[in-house]
Amino acid sequence: MRIIDESWCILAKVAYRETAILRPASFVKAHWRDVVAEAKAVGEVVVTHHERPEAVVLSMERYEELTRDAAAADPLAVLREEFDRELAVLREPGAAEKLRRLFRASPAELADAANDAGLKRPVT
Repeated sequence: MRIIDESWCILAKVAYRETAILRPASFVKAHWRDVVAEAKAVGEVVVTHHERPEAVVLSMERYEELTRDAAAADPLAVLREEFDRELAVLREPGAAEKLRRLFRASPAELADAANDAGLKRPVT
């Protein structure tokens, strides 16, 4: 068993935790139950092939931790909420007819509406 001493390690440009155990694929194939027990004990086992990481076996606890952390740090959550707020106007009564009028409008009518709303085009 090879246990890594550093907090995070890089092997073939793959980061893994210090507690990760490295196992060759041939060992995993022959000792699956042992590998699962190791994953339960330390959280993850890195499976290698010719000393290059190929896969990771995670304990259920570690998997749940990773998915919980990923959900909490979702970088798109704020954008999704903003997008939903912007689209909410389309659910208001009369929104469909307003859109139809907008799409039927000529460029001059659109310019007039923008100017009336105070959205003047920049001078180029």
